[in-house]
Amino acid sequence: MKINSLLGRLFGLQIVRKGAGGGFNIYDRDYLRKVCNPKTVVDIGVAYGTPQLYEAFPAARFLLIEPLSEYKPAIENILGKYNGVAHFTAVGAEQATIELEVDLDNFLRSTQFKRTELTKLEGHNLETRKVEMTTLDDLLGPVEEIARPLVIKIDTEGNELNVLKGAEQVLKVTDYVILEASVSKRFEDSYEFSELIEFMAMSGFGLFSILSVVHPPTEKQTRFADLLFARNITPP
Repeated sequence: MKINSLLGRLFGLQIVRKGAGGGFNIYDRDYLRKVCNPKTVVDIGVAYGTPQLYEAFPAARFLLIEPLSEYKPAIENILGKYNGVAHFTAVGAEQATIELEVDLDNFLRSTQFKRTELTKLEGHNLETRKVEMTTLDDLLGPVEEIARPLVIKIDTEGNELNVLKGAEQVLKVTDYVILEASVSKRFEDSYEFSELIEFMAMSGFGLFSILSVVHPPTEKQTRFADLLFARNITPP
């Protein structure tokens, strides 16, 4: 039996190419609409935006969080189409001033962590920039005022677990979390994949779906995946 047929029959999945890296992708608006209908969506690490997220939930209120000012025009364009607000700050496990390594040749690769040999690119123009970091709990304020259902999306180049650690109260009223999870070791001093899964379980979330996988054909291990977590009906 062909793998696409098997995945379709068992899980409703289909393998498609995700750029030159290989993998599969069901991270689209039609799938997201089947899962939930949130009133609030928090997008952490907005960059140029996640169109499938906004198109899936056009009636939601969007809280867009991004530390790089270079993305302001793109974010203003998003807010011209959808209801929401933007916060230009980094978020993590604590309030602090951090050093962000900004990749001037590809802003999407900017991170507060050093890249490992696996993902390091030679010859890129890097700039070390100090940015203010807060926690999601402090930024969003009283959780009782957040309209639910609540979806949080996190794509922060290795900082995903720290963002979650700074969202203890917010996670209590969160219904779904979408995040880009490193499977292989892409960043020094970042989390292990098992740590992330354990933290989500301890916070009351179970893995609901694998939305996309990036697995370069030259590498033995999956590099990263977009995961969808849902609040468990019963505590872990």
